Amino acid sequence: MNTVITGIHYCLPEGHITNVDLAHRFGEKAINSISRMSGIQDRRVAPEGVTAADLAACAAERLLTAKGIRREEIDLVIFASQTPDYQIPATACVLHERLGLGQDCACFDINLGCSSFPYTLATAHGYLMSGIAHTALLLNGDTISHVIHPGDKSLATLHGDAATATLMETTDESGAGFVGFRLGTDGSGWRHIVMPSSGARSPRRLETMKETVDASGNTNSPQHLQMNGAAVFHFSLYKVPEVIRGALLACKLTIDDIDLVLLHQANRTMDDMIYKSLKVPAEKQFYFLEHVGNAAGASSPMLLAEAWRQGRLRPGSLVLIAAFGNGLSWGVTIIRWPKILSGPVDAPTDYLPQIDKKA
Repeated sequence: MNTVITGIHYCLPEGHITNVDLAHRFGEKAINSISRMSGIQDRRVAPEGVTAADLAACAAERLLTAKGIRREEIDLVIFASQTPDYQIPATACVLHERLGLGQDCACFDINLGCSSFPYTLATAHGYLMSGIAHTALLLNGDTISHVIHPGDKSLATLHGDAATATLMETTDESGAGFVGFRLGTDGSGWRHIVMPSSGARSPRRLETMKETVDASGNTNSPQHLQMNGAAVFHFSLYKVPEVIRGALLACKLTIDDIDLVLLHQANRTMDDMIYKSLKVPAEKQFYFLEHVGNAAGASSPMLLAEAWRQGRLRPGSLVLIAAFGNGLSWGVTIIRWPKILSGPVDAPTDYLPQIDKKA
């Protein structure tokens, strides 16, 4: 027995921030330079009042309807986000009510960002393989634009908002499902991506609203997301290829065996350099960030959904997913794509609140 992904869908907010918009804010020269590095031309951003949970609920409604899953069948919900609706309670419990799920359903949040998809997959895999749960709904989403200072060009130029819904079930199909996982953390780098005043250690107060401007002209405050871009870039380039090689070795595989390598869509230059370090041929690479931006925790599942939608995944394909980011943390998983009768959900991806059972 193994577990497989049996359905996946993503939802994007309707708002856009284009490079033209950002050029008015930061200057055309700066934006042209950043866009050449990032490969991003447009970002989907949620308006005030629309949260990651709203986007996740919308994606889940479409997925469950398309798959014909009875709500009572879902017995595990994991919501992975760093922009939850509340500190207390877990947003997964709020989504449980909104989606009309049964009471024999475990619900909890995972507080993790860009690396969250392999962690949610591994957690659900363990629950399903142990028999604690039988049908899992994984919701990965962030409205990261809401915690970025609009004057911080190092972050506002990269990030967009999105959420995904992924269905996982057990299978007895020979060879199909998860081949292996490799998860890890370098906690010495936690300060490199941080919101300093966002919790119990440093509560928000009047003085944490004070704005500062750094040497590069980025405006920020302790209440907004902050990133040491150089340190994160270095971490990604030296650590991610290493852990991918380790995952392949543990599974007795090489890049030659893998049909598709999906990297967290941090920025195009970083992914290009990781692909080059691993000697991944062009036909095994895939990108989906030009018109959506870096969607944090939703980036990897959205990339997988789009690869499936575009026909890059076939029954029997071996796909490697590598996600990495704040913590500093990383996760790698390798999946043998199953012989699923139906394809991916091919519904509109824009957020439409009228189809969502919003309380």
